[in-house]
Order: sequence, then structure tokens, then C-alpha cells
Amino acid sequence: MNHMNLKTPEERRAITQKGVATRQANIQKREQAKQEALIYADGLKVKIIAMEARLAALYHGEKINAASAALTNKALLTTEEIVKVALPWEKLSGVYFLVLGDEVVYVGQSINVHARIPNHADKEFDKYAFVPCDVDLLNKLESLYIHVLKPKLNGNLNAQEKSAPIRFNELLSMV
Repeated sequence: MNHMNLKTPEERRAITQKGVATRQANIQKREQAKQEALIYADGLKVKIIAMEARLAALYHGEKINAASAALTNKALLTTEEIVKVALPWEKLSGVYFLVLGDEVVYVGQSINVHARIPNHADKEFDKYAFVPCDVDLLNKLESLYIHVLKPKLNGNLNAQEKSAPIRFNELLSMV
């Protein structure tokens, strides 16, 4: 005996509508699952592309480092390593010293010490040092160092005194 025949037309319509609604819900669930799978697959594709690019960069870096080691016997630093040890750039005014061996051979001053040192290519020195100093004190500090150190490449005023922006007796009178 068929159970559908025992149902009223309204009950049969309700059962049919319920079946249609269930099928539509299942179709929507399958479609949503398909869309989620596509989104996941697209995300994986993006990650794979990024990883392939990173791998290519690593291979390139290895190749460059091998060349660097062969050419210079040194590995190249990474950007992060360079940035980590970088010093702040600033124009430094100060008194500088040209050194040859263990002797200060010249004393000078500049409002930009780093730019001034290369101008002394005509002098023989193998190292340099400098003391930062405010611009308004450069003449005093340079003069003091010239009078105390008497570097051989600074000019002579006379047999006893080196040429400096401020004479020694004048410096003493400022105290």
C-alpha cells in the first residue's frame, strides 16, 4: 500500500515543497563549498607564486655570493645586515688630524670634516681622526691643537710658532 495515497493533497504538497527546499539547500551548500574550494585554491596559487619568487631570489643570491666569494673572498651582506650597522649621516664640523704612522702630521678644521679630508691628497698620511666641535669654536680648538702638537705639515709663523688661526699668546689672553 502506498503511503502517499493516504496523505491529503495539502500534506503531499507540503512534503513536495520540503523536498524541493532540501534539494535547493543542498545545491546551495555544494555551490558554497565549491566557491570556498576555489578561493582556497587561489590563495594557494598566490602563496606558491610568492614562494617560487622567493626561491628564485635565493638561487640568485647564492649565485651572486659565489661570484663575490670567487672575486673578493667575501660574502655580500644582506640589506638587513647593512641597515643594522649603518651609521647616521650628518655633516660634522670639527678639528681633524692627519696621521702618518704614530705621528700627527697636520691639524685642520672644517664645517664638513668628511668632505674636507679628501682635499689633502697632496699630503702624506695613512689615517685620520677628528674631534667634533661647534662651528663658533673651530678657530680656538684648531689653534690650541696646532700650538700643542706642532704638526710638521702645518705652516710656520716663525721659528718658535706654528701658523694657526689664533696666535698662542692671544689664546692665553682669552682665558
